[in-house]
Amino acid sequence: MSQRIPMNVANLITICRLIAVPVMVILMLFVDDSSRDLALNRELSFLSAVLFTIAMGSDMIDGYVARRYNMTSVFGKFMDPLADKMLFIAAMIMMIQLGRIPAWLVAVFFMREVAVTSLRAIAASEGIVIQASNWGKYKSAFVSTATIGLLMHYPFFGINWRMIGWALMVPSLIFSIYSGFHYAIGFLKAVPLPDSSA
Repeated sequence: MSQRIPMNVANLITICRLIAVPVMVILMLFVDDSSRDLALNRELSFLSAVLFTIAMGSDMIDGYVARRYNMTSVFGKFMDPLADKMLFIAAMIMMIQLGRIPAWLVAVFFMREVAVTSLRAIAASEGIVIQASNWGKYKSAFVSTATIGLLMHYPFFGINWRMIGWALMVPSLIFSIYSGFHYAIGFLKAVPLPDSSA
């Protein structure tokens, strides 16, 4: 018998973050940096960045609520990190067509996320939990902030957001690659290799 998703506060926040992904994609579909309608591009870029910021910030809230009020669930454990990955990867993919970020850089981040998620899933199938490392947390913080800067793109409040985004993208890439290797090493240490002599 199938079990229904527990509709607690933590899971509702996660679902809202999932909904934010297609909404952000739709907003960015109408952005055209080569257009003469600068006002519309600025507004859509700003709205996309604000939506991204709120959605990523909700990750800390639902995590705290789930732990504080014992609302952890299988759905939350699986969908919470997936929603984060979908959000920032979708934002980066949409910025490729705008020329705000090169495709190869997005490919690196995408492959890292797929590799880490796959390794953790394999480990979980063996009953082994590979804990999130500080390097992964640093990566998330840097890449989220860098993505906000690139989404904003235009100067707001006297701040050159595009420059901030690219300045933070360098450490984001370093932390992403290093944390990926860190997860891979943790996987090899935790998951026993099959006995070839059998």
